[in-house]
Formats: sequence, C-alpha cells, structure tokens
Amino acid sequence: MAQTKMVYGPLELPSGAQIKFRAPLGLDRTNVLQMTEISRDSAISDAMLVDDYVAAKCVTEVDGKQTDGDYKRLMNDWPQQDIMFYRVVFESMFGINEDAMNRAKEAAAFLLKGQTYTGGSSSASTV
Repeated sequence: MAQTKMVYGPLELPSGAQIKFRAPLGLDRTNVLQMTEISRDSAISDAMLVDDYVAAKCVTEVDGKQTDGDYKRLMNDWPQQDIMFYRVVFESMFGINEDAMNRAKEAAAFLLKGQTYTGGSSSASTV
C-alpha cells in the first residue's frame, strides 16, 4: 500500500525555530532499530531513545532548510523545551490516544471471545 508522505508544518517551537515533519512509517522504526544498539541492561532507556530517533527521523525541514538525514544528531543543538514540545506534538498526532487504546482493547476482547480452543494442536484430535 503506497502512502504519500504528507508534510506537516511549519510548527513553531518555543525557541522560535520552525520545523516541518511527516508521519512515521513502520520502515522508520525498522531503520532506527537496525542502527541502534539495544542492550538488556538498558532496554527501557534504549526504547525511549528509539522513539526519540523515530520522531527526529520524521523532521524534514528546520528553518526552511531540508534536513540531512542525520536523525541521531538533528536535535543536538535544540533547547530541551523545543525537543519536549515537538515530542508532545508528535505523540499527540501519531501516538495511540485513549480512544484508540480503548478501541484496541475492545477489538482484542472481541477476538479473544471468538477464538476456539484446539488444545494447543493445529489439527482436530482423532482420539
């Protein structure tokens, strides 16, 4: 399924910088995961880092200039307030909100009720 990459913005950050960004794709997360070392000892913080990188990877323009694709360093010079502001906007737009979470839970409950038990076997027992 081909998806056009709609660009959102400009979004003015608290510092006055203006950015444009696009919605994340599954491929963005896959690419970030391939390029990020995740260790067992720091899995939670590494997962948060992946989310930060995915959001950064989706920034297409900063102050009218195209980004160079270096999402790991894109926000190095951004004030913390800009980073947090963008992350909240990004998550509000593309993350799972309470309504979507409730719909997902309802869908899971429905699917669980409709399943039949096969006793761990994929074929019917002939005993």
